[in-house]
Amino acid sequence: MRRSSRIGILTIALVLLAHLPCERSARACPSCREAVSESESVNDTAGMSDGYNWSVLFMLVVPFSMMGAGAFAIRQAARRGSLPEL
Repeated sequence: MRRSSRIGILTIALVLLAHLPCERSARACPSCREAVSESESVNDTAGMSDGYNWSVLFMLVVPFSMMGAGAFAIRQAARRGSLPEL
């Protein structure tokens, strides 16, 4: 393994190790934590946490997939030569 790749892997490992103590405080935003603590049963908590997980996933995935689709459409139009001159 090259020296630069070893240094890169070591740097990533040290950064991740430095963030481990912060994990407990970064578990949830305040409103999510309150909603989970106010729920009545374990099933409600599990369902609510699944809902929060899916909502965050969609909030992250949808903008990037829309930008990717737009970039793909522009790339295809440029390949065909059908883009107008600006």
